[in-house]
Amino acid sequence: MRLTKKITVAHYPVNREKNRYIDILPFDDTRVQLKSSTASQTSNNGYINASFIKATEDNRVATFISTQGPLVKTFEDFWEMVYQYQCPAIVMVTQFDSFKCDKYLPLRNGRRAYGKYDVQIVKTRLDNHQLWLRKVQVENKESGKVHSVLHIEYPDWPDHGVPTNTDAVRQIWKRLHHIPTEHPIVVHCSAGIGRTGTYITIHTTIERILLGDKRSYDIVETVKNFRSQRPGMVQTEQQYKFCYRVIADELKDLLNSGH
Repeated sequence: MRLTKKITVAHYPVNREKNRYIDILPFDDTRVQLKSSTASQTSNNGYINASFIKATEDNRVATFISTQGPLVKTFEDFWEMVYQYQCPAIVMVTQFDSFKCDKYLPLRNGRRAYGKYDVQIVKTRLDNHQLWLRKVQVENKESGKVHSVLHIEYPDWPDHGVPTNTDAVRQIWKRLHHIPTEHPIVVHCSAGIGRTGTYITIHTTIERILLGDKRSYDIVETVKNFRSQRPGMVQTEQQYKFCYRVIADELKDLLNSGH
């Protein structure tokens, strides 16, 4: 008999306005907790709508934080999370707009303060897969310490759908898979479950296959596992099939290049 997993902290009145969608909330046992927050800690328990996602119990493959597209009122919380957990990269598989994801990066002038964090875009370039690559520095104004993070924005992945080909998604994986696995990579779309779940499934499955983990062939089991850590991961049949397509294309590529 499976126990129903609890979602209580996300429902606290003080936390309700921090959720982009009222029906997409993190489980209590896998939610990301912030040490300090914009509201008093005792009442909101360091809440952010974000969940830790692990494909395996050991630390051999990347671990992730799956989160919603930040809201204006959660910008400081978002940067707090990136800084606190020393996240090496942020993968954004949506676009900035007021409905799906508010502009949590200082795109216009390259620098902005979000509460006690000073965020600066140091370098920006658009690669030939239409990925926006940004080097971002997050400074904790209290300690003066700076954390650098790679921000990858893929705005062409449609909501509830999939890209027309697998190239850009595979390019994201190529850019990230050399990163040491001790700190989690942040991935978000709008709700932090559909496109986000699809990317995390692709990334971890390719890594596990390369490590010889035969259980990784069972993508049904992987998605089930992820859904036990955040509700609704991989939302549509189309996204589910896309996982297989990307993984197959990348493995073909790796075989052809002699890896």
